[in-house]
Amino acid sequence: MGKLDIGVGDEFPVDEPPPPSQETEEAVRAAREEWQRQKEEWRQRKEEWRQHRHAFKEGMRTRGRAFKADVRKSFREHFGDRPYGRWGGGFAARFLIVLGAVALTIALLPFLFMFGFLALAAVLFFVALTRGSHGDYPPGRPSA
Repeated sequence: MGKLDIGVGDEFPVDEPPPPSQETEEAVRAAREEWQRQKEEWRQRKEEWRQHRHAFKEGMRTRGRAFKADVRKSFREHFGDRPYGRWGGGFAARFLIVLGAVALTIALLPFLFMFGFLALAAVLFFVALTRGSHGDYPPGRPSA
């Protein structure tokens, strides 16, 4: 595919845009300056908002710490200084150990039943072998 009526080296006929006028350059410059001004204004408002938010968070943290300290002080006044509670230290650890033992017992219960039934079957089998030999095999046959 080639270009018709255009030889090699000839310039392609293109409508070139006119050079920018002084008025359009001024309008573009003014728009850019307005955008920069708005951007700086937005950044300043954003920074002010962040400072306000930081001050609010610090105030809430201070109030929360003061409240917790007041509750702890009131608790010590009424109940004394007991760091581990009513049941002494390690209550949670003991509770978890007991809970684990119960869970292990429940998990191993079917195996304990199977072992018990196997032991019972073995005992009954040996009892039948030792007590059943009276010389009358097969049973019901008259002695000759």
